[in-house]
Amino acid sequence: MTGLRLFAIGIILIAATLGWMILGGSIEFRTSNSDTQGWEEVGSLWGAPQIQKAPVFTAGAQHLDIASSDITADFALDQRKKGLLWYATYTVDFAAAYGVRNKSQKPLAVKMALDFPSPDGVYDGFGVKVDGRNVPVSYGDGRATAHFSVPAGTVARIQTRYSTQGQDEWRYAPNEGVGVIEDFSLAMTTDFDEIDFPSDAVSPSAKTASGDGWNLTWDYESLVSGRPIGLVMPVPLNPGPVASRIAYFAPVSLLFYFAALVLLMAVRKPNIHPMNFAFLAAGFFAFHLLFAYLVDRIDIYAAFAIASVVSVGLCVTYLRLAVHDRRAVIEAAIGQFVFLVLFSFSFFFEGFTGLAITIGAVLTLAYFMLRTARIDWGETFTRGAEERQQRRYATLASRAGAMASPSVPPPVPPQP
Repeated sequence: MTGLRLFAIGIILIAATLGWMILGGSIEFRTSNSDTQGWEEVGSLWGAPQIQKAPVFTAGAQHLDIASSDITADFALDQRKKGLLWYATYTVDFAAAYGVRNKSQKPLAVKMALDFPSPDGVYDGFGVKVDGRNVPVSYGDGRATAHFSVPAGTVARIQTRYSTQGQDEWRYAPNEGVGVIEDFSLAMTTDFDEIDFPSDAVSPSAKTASGDGWNLTWDYESLVSGRPIGLVMPVPLNPGPVASRIAYFAPVSLLFYFAALVLLMAVRKPNIHPMNFAFLAAGFFAFHLLFAYLVDRIDIYAAFAIASVVSVGLCVTYLRLAVHDRRAVIEAAIGQFVFLVLFSFSFFFEGFTGLAITIGAVLTLAYFMLRTARIDWGETFTRGAEERQQRRYATLASRAGAMASPSVPPPVPPQP
């Protein structure tokens, strides 16, 4: 191993890094375009994130407090993929029963105003019942309005329901700003188990697993709060961001692999030329290129498997032909599996990538240290220089011998 050879390997690593930076940027550009187009397409079909506000009850200029709220929201997840991104679309069946108390000594003409989550949304089966009787409803500006009478000294039970669809998250706002919530109950059911809640929302007071989903409950006798209740829908692993992160961190993967090959050259002494390193780097790049352009066509795991098999197959086959040392080829193949396949797969686990890379780097360092502890690096580099000098002398001697050798005279014809 010579310093000149290491310098050439470093140049190859730098060139490959530039290629990966360009590839990562192109994936980000494609992802951004996909997000803009996909959001418009999915939003036009499924709507936006929804916020359902509590209805407002008034009697003339008087605002009537909600005495009780009994709400259910049943969610069914229906995720959609557009290009390099997934969208968390869902359907929800919303039903609510509100108690409105007439404290006066005479009947009240009450007006109910309910703002829909989206003015241009689709709400199937909407209706309003007062004490079990349907009442007329008028619509305008994304709002439903109903008029009814509440007898003196009674609590009217107002029911409403609808089915609709949205994406990303759903919220219920019991009041505008901080206020008192009396006798409140909201029960959610989901058909998915990966649940999360908005950071500014109230956590459920109880939750129990139910089949593939959850039963979530918010029960309060009397609560002062200005925070909403909400649910965030799960999103599958997004191919675009994963592919770009893997491409950007690919130089680290190749650096570890090249270090393993240099170690292999020091221990087993196979003759691996810098041009061999260049072709191996191209084999690594083939993995990321294939993966980047397969993930928007097929499942991300299938794309990863295909790219891994192709890249490992290219590099191992090439090494078998270039290096006549079966054990060295096996060690190089194991190195590629660890530093390319496993390293890249760690990006599938969001939140654990850094830890996985750190653990892998420490284990790799430990392996290198143990494997090279008994190597005399001075002798290794000196021997490499001597071998290079001997080859130079042999070449010069061969050339000198060729120049000094007498020319062969033409054959002399026999004399008669």
